[in-house]
Amino acid sequence: MNNKNTMKIGFIGCGNMSSAVIRGMLQADFKASDITVSNRSIEKLQSIQNELDIGITQSNQEICENSSIIIFGVKPQMFETVCQPLANINLSKKLLISIAAGVKTAQISDLLRQKLAVIRAMPNTPSMISEGATGLFANENCSQQQKDIAKKIFQSVGKTAWVTDENQINTIIAIAGSAPAYVYLFMQAIIDQAVSLGFNPQDARTLITQTFLGAAKLAQFRSNIELDDLRQAVTSPGGTTFEAIQSFSNNNFSEIVKEAVNAAYNRGISLEETKEVGKKL
Repeated sequence: MNNKNTMKIGFIGCGNMSSAVIRGMLQADFKASDITVSNRSIEKLQSIQNELDIGITQSNQEICENSSIIIFGVKPQMFETVCQPLANINLSKKLLISIAAGVKTAQISDLLRQKLAVIRAMPNTPSMISEGATGLFANENCSQQQKDIAKKIFQSVGKTAWVTDENQINTIIAIAGSAPAYVYLFMQAIIDQAVSLGFNPQDARTLITQTFLGAAKLAQFRSNIELDDLRQAVTSPGGTTFEAIQSFSNNNFSEIVKEAVNAAYNRGISLEETKEVGKKL
């Protein structure tokens, strides 16, 4: 496989996540001339071509024949339909990357009726502003070079982490894929209470979103400091933060969070087992 500036990368589907990854790649110095995307909608294709100057086609077969890396950005419930016409194309020398939740690497090989190098990637929605978190899993057919280029692609939209057990993809979904929704729920609860105390809603949103952003960045920059130590640095005994933390503790905040993460994890397993891959995260 060639380096990132000469390899041909094809996207099947140009939804929000595929478009976000393409934008991140271009900012990370991948060449627009090496990227092609397919979609049924010519209007959507023309729109993304006008914006990003990448190649476009309505043929998934063309993507597969002309790309060394093929990224499946289709909805899980469409995966089988998309793969069926591609099974007669020799993909054995190519890297396939799927961002579809609930579709395992073995299923992808089975649908395409070939032994394939497949990587599953689970980016989350902050990838749309290049602040994402992506979990990655590679099957046994992937070379180190293929894993390296997959990492470079998704590092263009944020941070990445590998898992060695495909079942851990469900953990990635529970702690990163679904987690932005947890954060928004927490933010909204604080904003709602600020408003009930007479605060301006827009000012409350500005302060809360900036506080979450700043706290997350501080936790990243001070990664040598335990999160509990960062919390204690804000929590003076008997002070206002202390009282808030006590309230969280008295209401079993940690257990509520653990139960929520477990619920997301267990639902991910259930969707795989029942093949309800069309459901939303």
